[in-house]
Amino acid sequence: MRVDDDKQTTAKIQPSKASKGARCLRVLGHPARLLVIAVLSEGPRSVNDLAGLVGVSQSNLSQHLSLLKDKGVIDSVRDGHQVFYRIVNPKVMEFMRLMEELFCHE
Repeated sequence: MRVDDDKQTTAKIQPSKASKGARCLRVLGHPARLLVIAVLSEGPRSVNDLAGLVGVSQSNLSQHLSLLKDKGVIDSVRDGHQVFYRIVNPKVMEFMRLMEELFCHE
């Protein structure tokens, strides 16, 4: 489905921005990536730690980490032979808290 940018809307968000927002949400739209962010909210972690805590293979995790890193959600720091990942934008944590409040209540 394509949103027509020429249509008038009374909403505060324009169709082009809605499309961009939807693309951005896809970055967080996978359970493994949400788990990565949840784990990293507690502090930096190595790839080995993340793979075990998230429950995916290192090769699969690497793909998720690469996407999150490319989009500026996380970054990495090398310490000797290990690479540690961390959240770089505190607004990600605000978003996660809001998402939990809105959708994860019992």
